[in-house]
Amino acid sequence: MIPKLWCTLITLIISVHITSQMHISTYLREDYVWDFAEEEWSKYSSQDDMTFFELNKDLTLVKHTTGNLTSAYIIKTNTKNEERNHFEFDVISDVGNKYTMIIDVFNEDKSLHNVRFMYDREEKTYLVRHTVKTVWFDEE
Repeated sequence: MIPKLWCTLITLIISVHITSQMHISTYLREDYVWDFAEEEWSKYSSQDDMTFFELNKDLTLVKHTTGNLTSAYIIKTNTKNEERNHFEFDVISDVGNKYTMIIDVFNEDKSLHNVRFMYDREEKTYLVRHTVKTVWFDEE
């Protein structure tokens, strides 16, 4: 009962704040490729990597800043996945690449909070997972 109440409270807080600009800082990047034979993600890269994500209040644009570049993504669709308790976005990067972006910050265990990008290239499916350090909102 308490975990469900906790998740409902967090969802309410996020919903109230979603009218504000959302900021996410991350500290770890992990790269995976889907192993079709084993039916699981296979990690091929991991690095400490401080990055920042900014979502505008209308949920139409995401700005991702790393140590050496800044990318922008147009949000084409956004949905709250109730079953998995996270937000899913279809986005297009400023160079035309398409991704599914998932913001997963509702789990009680904050060590599981992350921002993920999934995409297909050359008959393979890739996942880039950024582990969240902090989430905050600007009031407007």
